[in-house]
Amino acid sequence: MAGIGFELRRLGGRDEILGPVAAVAHAAIVSAGPWLYTVMAILVIGEAAGPVMGEEALATFRVLVVYVFSLSLVGTAPVAMVGTRVLADALYRRQYDDVRALFALTLLGSSAATLALSAFVFLFLVATTPDVAAAGIAASQIVSMVWVGLAFCGAVREYLQVTLAFALGLLAAVGLAVTAALSGSGPVAMMWGFAAGFVVVFLWLTASFAATFPAPCRTLSTARAAFLQRLRGSPSLAIGALAGGLSVWIDKWIVWMSSHGERVDAGLIHAPLYDGPMFIASLTVVPALALFVTSLETTFFDRYRSYFQSIDNHATLKTIRRQAQILERETTRTLAGIMMVQTALCIIVVLTAPAIVEAVGLQFRQIGVLRMGTVGALFQYLFMSCSALLIFFDATRIYAVLQVIFLAALASLTLAFSELEPSTLGAGYMVASITAGFASLFALMRVLKSIDFRVFVGSATSAQQI
Repeated sequence: MAGIGFELRRLGGRDEILGPVAAVAHAAIVSAGPWLYTVMAILVIGEAAGPVMGEEALATFRVLVVYVFSLSLVGTAPVAMVGTRVLADALYRRQYDDVRALFALTLLGSSAATLALSAFVFLFLVATTPDVAAAGIAASQIVSMVWVGLAFCGAVREYLQVTLAFALGLLAAVGLAVTAALSGSGPVAMMWGFAAGFVVVFLWLTASFAATFPAPCRTLSTARAAFLQRLRGSPSLAIGALAGGLSVWIDKWIVWMSSHGERVDAGLIHAPLYDGPMFIASLTVVPALALFVTSLETTFFDRYRSYFQSIDNHATLKTIRRQAQILERETTRTLAGIMMVQTALCIIVVLTAPAIVEAVGLQFRQIGVLRMGTVGALFQYLFMSCSALLIFFDATRIYAVLQVIFLAALASLTLAFSELEPSTLGAGYMVASITAGFASLFALMRVLKSIDFRVFVGSATSAQQI
């Protein structure tokens, strides 16, 4: 996220009310850009193309988009996590010559991982047609590149360019997909149009990144050495990111494979009974994520920098400990404030669940799933934000352990509840998220209490290992 804070701080500091609103809106794009892009695209395409194409064809398109989104995230997460950490190291040392090479290397690694995963799913795991498999594999590759581009463009101060990229990409995706639907080309052609919109996003993000770091990419050897060095020194980053990516989708995959799963004509499996309400529940955390990114990159970062500047300036132990206490209070205050906002939104959704279900055309037996999913999403936000802060404080092993535990708990509980009544489908996700949320909060508080030890002793140990 290096560099984003400059723009968010400038916007948030403007006197008029639109300044802070713009800052939060930009932060929402950074924290959930592809997610929001996909939501908007599916909604608009469904409204525009629904009257002229069958429900089965439209369902095939939606399910194919979900497959692409899930596979690209899982394939990209571990590579992008290590790549952006190496980028942060290079920016901190003001070593800009190999930044483009690192970007290219991360793209290649993410694309290779996503290609292997998507090819396995579409060619071997799911009995689908060749045209659907080709569109799914290609689109997964494109979306994986957008994930990398978005992560690396956190270093770009021209923050408006990120928002413009997604806006133009959305227009292109909707226009091409709707055109394909109106011409009777079917869901596969719609998927190609949707993927073309992501190409627009990627090219725009890449151009912005390249303009910020103009040093040409002559060789990948230096970037590859730095990447492998970081991977050997902190393998927990990649392990945690992989487990985190899997945990976003593992409950959906398990329910798909259960008796609640349904197969569309193209051979893809989904579970509308579970997917619909959980999809709505997951959207409720977008405001909290935007507020978290805004706070993380502005007020929290100021306290974080002040603490480490006191160390760099050889301040007294009393001063360093006072800065550590201020950092701890600011972190706790930020988490508590956003959780209060998110809890209020959660209560509203839980109380109005029947009206929401009716408004979006779901079944009333899905009300319980929506309510449990919303509560689970509240605590999953807590888990995600605490996990992000653990990485900030270089507690990568704790981060990885928490991600693996959450993945295992979510998988086992979802598997257990998937065999019960449909109304209890969201219980596994809710229980796992509540447990993981409190566990991550406890771990973060422990790390904050021992931050002096971690900085003076842990960093020296890590340096020796690397």
